[in-house]
Amino acid sequence: GDIALRLQHVSVAGSREGRGLEDVTLQVRRGEVLGVAGVENSGHHVLLRVLSGRAKATAGEVWAAGSVAFVPEDRQRDALVLDFTLAENVALKGAAVRRGRMRWPVWRRLTSQLIRDFDVRASGVDTPARSLSGGNQQKLVLARELDDAPVAVVAENPTRGLDVRSSAAVHARLGEAAARGMAVVVYSADLDEVLAIATRMVAVHAGRVLDVARDREAVGRAMLGVG
Repeated sequence: GDIALRLQHVSVAGSREGRGLEDVTLQVRRGEVLGVAGVENSGHHVLLRVLSGRAKATAGEVWAAGSVAFVPEDRQRDALVLDFTLAENVALKGAAVRRGRMRWPVWRRLTSQLIRDFDVRASGVDTPARSLSGGNQQKLVLARELDDAPVAVVAENPTRGLDVRSSAAVHARLGEAAARGMAVVVYSADLDEVLAIATRMVAVHAGRVLDVARDREAVGRAMLGVG
């Protein structure tokens, strides 16, 4: 497919939270599932946030063909307000850039549709997000982020803390997104998981991003910086 995301010689300064990036050039195309592998403090957290537009480069060019959805690692801290209702949480999408009056009947109808389409097990749109299981919370986040067909979705540890059935549902949704022409970028701390769902792999080591064969041994060596 066409290029959806592109980084050209991108660098990001490191911080107390971890390592940054050094001179990264990367393209992600529509319809592919790009798997990202990296040990802790390799720079992969920053890579995902730069690709999703949640962090700014200090050098180089970041380009996206359209809006980019983001599924953060910690859904309860970074994706949901647990005491808000499901409708209120869905309405948070784009909150940093939207302006104007909130049309709550529209948001409630949309939330009801997303609950049905993504099989979110809840009593209704006024249910507090806190009362949902982890799997249903994650399905709500995916439903919100994939609405309006973004050009790409970046998912960080999207099955963290989920059971096998909920994890399979998340994998299926990401696969469907790629089949519909979105670019999908997935990082998982479980290397076998990301290898199972990716169509292409990169490894992050010491702030640099390396294309690598979709092979467990090759990816493991690249993660450790072994030539």
